Amino acid sequence: MRVLIVGSSRLALQAAEIFIERGDEVVIIEIDPEKAARLAEQMDCAVVEGDGADPATQAAAEAEDADAFIAATREDQTNIVAALVARKFGIEEVIVKLENPDYIPLCEDHGLDKLALPELSFAMYVTEMARGLNLAEIGELLRGDARLFRFLVDETLEGEPVYQLNRELPEDSSVVVVLREGAFLPAREEVVLQEGDEVLVITRQRNLAELTRKYTPS
Repeated sequence: MRVLIVGSSRLALQAAEIFIERGDEVVIIEIDPEKAARLAEQMDCAVVEGDGADPATQAAAEAEDADAFIAATREDQTNIVAALVARKFGIEEVIVKLENPDYIPLCEDHGLDKLALPELSFAMYVTEMARGLNLAEIGELLRGDARLFRFLVDETLEGEPVYQLNRELPEDSSVVVVLREGAFLPAREEVVLQEGDEVLVITRQRNLAELTRKYTPS
């Protein structure tokens, strides 16, 4: 498999190393000349210096021959534009790294549905793992774009039964479990939420931005 990776973020380089170890052909596109030169010395792969969102740079990296494209710079806007350009080269698998979930609807409107939100995913994993719930194991059971979302019940939701909350959730979303004072409450319809409860929801990736805005306001 031939993989193009834009950027030299930690996620980008870790992904590159995994692909290389598996025997895949990797090309890294890096805009900073010094970083590009350093990567060319350190990484066992090709490195193209240039703007990964520039069609000319992707053409120089022979994007038309790539099987997968990963836009993983530290700038969401750059990643989105780079991914859209990659689509023009006919790359089948295009993955976009995002920091801000508010960009999810924009990406999906343009056909970019394979999104990676590392900070949100990491936060969910460590908080649940600290409570003994291993999301890595649960993740193996999920298919497609299924995701897990966790939020804390505040006074606005206190007294609301789970069945009512399920009606208010986006399509293809459902409460999995309610955590209360260290106890797991199965998400039965009659369970009534209390302030301080933690709710774990299974949903689709496209719903993460809406859920984040509604249930974890800043």
